[in-house]
Amino acid sequence: MNILHLCNKVPFPGRDGSSIAMESLIRLESAQGHRVHVLALNTEKHWVDAPASPFPNVVLEAVAVKTAPRGSTALGNLFTRTSYYASRFWDARVAARIGVLAGEADLVVIDSLFMAVYLPVLGRIPRILRAHNVEHAIWQRGLSEEPLWRRSYVALQAGRLARWERHVAQHVDRIWTISEEDRAWFARKTRVPTTCVPCSADCDAGPWTYRGADSPLAYHVGALDWSPNIRGMKWFLDDVAPLIRHARVDVFSRQWPFSPPSEPVRYLAEAGTSFDGYGIFAAPIRSGSGMRIKLLEAMVRGKAIVTTTLGAEGLRAIDGTHLLLADGAAEFAAALDRLTQDADYRIALGRAAADHARTHFSDAAVGGIVAAELANFAP
Repeated sequence: MNILHLCNKVPFPGRDGSSIAMESLIRLESAQGHRVHVLALNTEKHWVDAPASPFPNVVLEAVAVKTAPRGSTALGNLFTRTSYYASRFWDARVAARIGVLAGEADLVVIDSLFMAVYLPVLGRIPRILRAHNVEHAIWQRGLSEEPLWRRSYVALQAGRLARWERHVAQHVDRIWTISEEDRAWFARKTRVPTTCVPCSADCDAGPWTYRGADSPLAYHVGALDWSPNIRGMKWFLDDVAPLIRHARVDVFSRQWPFSPPSEPVRYLAEAGTSFDGYGIFAAPIRSGSGMRIKLLEAMVRGKAIVTTTLGAEGLRAIDGTHLLLADGAAEFAAALDRLTQDADYRIALGRAAADHARTHFSDAAVGGIVAAELANFAP
């Protein structure tokens, strides 16, 4: 089957949650023998030099597009009824090219809600929406922590995005969500068949190989130019860190929007680290939606994880068996301290996490779901 796969960023190499999720699905499509043409936006925020496909049967076409928010366009959007978050991804040149490619494809996979702005040029070709998140929920869940001067604008745009999300859900043939929680939301909003197709992991390659939780050191990795990540780290620094007695946490990010941290937190610019010297992954997640791919990666690698109930969405993990859940600051600090001091429990928790991830999220496990879903569109 000829699949046209639309991405709002270059998916290769997978370097953050959404690009890893895109890469994983394209990898499965290719492995199942489909011919895949990926059209991706190469944006200033996620720019990739000389992008290329690493998979057989996959052609990558990357188009340079400017999508960064600007004050003038954000203000002008107030006088329309469209979602600013979505409209930034429209480009007339891209639309024309997609129109041509759609005429040569058997199926279109819209890999992220924001590429659904190109629905009008797809004609009658079957299309799947691959929803990474319930996008408007990311903004609504974080409204209370937005600055007052920005809160009204974000609330307006979150409402518009919710309407756009419901509209798109009515104009595709199938919806794939990455988490079961998001599948339930879409199932309530549309009669379109909706299936949870989680991000898969190539468990025996590169950063996904098992490393274990021997080390008592903890780490966190996340882009701190993304509002949900910033909110979570601010809570961790302000409320959790002062209560930690034994753990030490290194934070890896290309950005650091806070004052220099003090013990027990250390900031290290992310520069190709393997995280092999760490046994604990701390994920203070307070807003967002979908599966957090960095948690899946930590599970596959056998790290002992502390996160919130919200952070564990999509992982099907059991508290105390595959990871530790802690929604309060005192509980989060205590969980990190426990794992730091109890080596046997830390290692056992990491091993159970890795086994769980291989069972539910390996390429083999998720590939079976993808094959069954694509069989609905076989020519």
